[in-house]
Amino acid sequence: MSRDGDGTASPELLATVSAALNDEAVRPVADRLTVQSAQIVNYLIDATLYVYPGPAIEPIMADAELRLKTYINEQRRLGRDIRLSAIYAALHTQGVQRVELAAPLADVVLDRTQAANCTDYRIRIGGSDE
Repeated sequence: MSRDGDGTASPELLATVSAALNDEAVRPVADRLTVQSAQIVNYLIDATLYVYPGPAIEPIMADAELRLKTYINEQRRLGRDIRLSAIYAALHTQGVQRVELAAPLADVVLDRTQAANCTDYRIRIGGSDE
C-alpha cells in the first residue's frame, strides 16, 4: 500500500519493493515473494450532528472533525474495517446529543489484501435536540 494518493502502489514502487525483497542477500534460498498493491476500497462519511441547546457550535464541530480524521487515519491500513460504531464514537463528542449517518450505511468489512480509503467526509449540524 502506498502512502500517496488513494493508496494504490505504482508499478515503480512495486518493482522497487520486489527487487529489495527478492535480493539474493535478503530472502531465504528457496523462497520467492510476490509483491502486489492493496485493493483499495473507497468510502465516504456523511454525518449530521444534533447538539444540546446552548453550547457553542464551533468547538463541537472542531473536536468532532479532529476525532473523525484521527479514526480515518488509524484505519488506513491493510485489513482494517470501517465500523459504524467507531464512526459514531468519533463523532459523539461532548455537546453532541445524537449522530445520524447518511453514509456509510453499513460496516465496510475488508480482508487482509484490502485497505480503506476515505474519499470525502461531511459533517454538518442538524440543529439542537433534547
